[in-house]
Amino acid sequence: MSNKGHFDYWQIVRRKLFQNRLGLFAFAIVFFFLVIGIYAPLLASSKPLMVQYKGTFYFPLFRYLFYPQFFTKPLDRFYNLLMFTFPLAVLAWVILRHHLTFRFWTILCLAGLHFSCFLWMLLWPPGDPAFTGCENTEQKQCANNYAELNTVLQYQQYKNQKEHFQRYENDYKELAKRRNQTNILFPTLWNLSFYRIKQKQQWLDDQVKELHYEIMPLFRSFHWEDDAGGDQALNQLISWWDLTRINRKDMVASLIFGIRISLSVGLLAIALALLIGIPIGAIAGYYGGKLDLLLYRLIEIWESMPTFFMLLMIVAFLQSKSVFLIIGVIGLFGWTSFSRFIRGEFFRQKKMLYVEACHAIGYPDSRIIFSHLLPNAIPPLLTLVPFAIMSAITSEAALSFLGLGEEGSNSWGVLMDEGRSAFPAESYLLWPPAILLTILLVSIAVLGDSLRDALDPKLNNN
Repeated sequence: MSNKGHFDYWQIVRRKLFQNRLGLFAFAIVFFFLVIGIYAPLLASSKPLMVQYKGTFYFPLFRYLFYPQFFTKPLDRFYNLLMFTFPLAVLAWVILRHHLTFRFWTILCLAGLHFSCFLWMLLWPPGDPAFTGCENTEQKQCANNYAELNTVLQYQQYKNQKEHFQRYENDYKELAKRRNQTNILFPTLWNLSFYRIKQKQQWLDDQVKELHYEIMPLFRSFHWEDDAGGDQALNQLISWWDLTRINRKDMVASLIFGIRISLSVGLLAIALALLIGIPIGAIAGYYGGKLDLLLYRLIEIWESMPTFFMLLMIVAFLQSKSVFLIIGVIGLFGWTSFSRFIRGEFFRQKKMLYVEACHAIGYPDSRIIFSHLLPNAIPPLLTLVPFAIMSAITSEAALSFLGLGEEGSNSWGVLMDEGRSAFPAESYLLWPPAILLTILLVSIAVLGDSLRDALDPKLNNN
């Protein structure tokens, strides 16, 4: 197919996609989830975006975006870096829409830069901004203004939380009396040392007055790893917006950051499956014969092993619940459908005239496969990708729901498992992640249907 033919084909595909309103709506929802996942720290975090303290402006959230003691999960720091590279990629995609080759290489360079910076941060993580320049000094004697500011901000956060729930105090006392429990509305607050020292508390009250122009994250003033305080029984009295998990982590913050895990599992697992399946299917379909027979037998044997049950077995055998292990297993056992599809496309495409012309010119096999056959086989393959992503997300959520997900994670499956463990007394913890997961999966399925209709050549004649 010529370059002009490719351009005309994708023009038709784009027109068909824009004509499908339901598909556009589904794409908008999926893109919305993606943006929320990338910019989660701007929506839920205990660090302000900006604050003036004692006449000086500070930007605590941005200083702690890559600090491993605040964002302890490497996946979170990966997405935090994406907050800066993602807009550049979108900008390149829009500006270079008429220069497809240049656009491809620009986005590829941005991806390389992103992974290089992330690897650099993993190998040489940044230090605590509160002790910057203290490499050769005892930290307690070298704390800067950020250390003092963090203490004041923490005090302000818990003070505001206590005042926010003060109206539930009488109801909570009655509930505690019925359960024969100690009447402490926020037990974790009283363990803080500055509450035990009256003079320190007075100093903190004075320092809070020094905070001005404070811009907090949009939705919640808690990071998903922060202890939101309070007794779990308090959930029976408050709205769903203020719910805490069974480990006292903020529910809304966990839901927002949980998007990152679902998207990562879906995208990374399928990317791994494509990297394995496409070359195997291409080689089998192009060369045929005994090599195809051998590779097709491998595909059939590998396909006979159900991905979800292999997940259960490998997780139980290795005694590891890492989300990256789940991604690896889904990718290693989910490539067969892609390989089978590419094999069939190559069988069909290699009999066409343009392939015979390539042979007549004397092109090597590698050029025919990667420059001519593969570009024509990829568009039909794209119809499988959304459904494969949906399957990968479902597998991870189901595994986590069964208690085999990563411990200490904020995966929606883990959140549903916590709701199940507290059922029926606190069944309301189960519904928010279940509803969000359903919305995301249905949107991906509808988007997959729209993409399949747009890429179907039989429907592109009008």
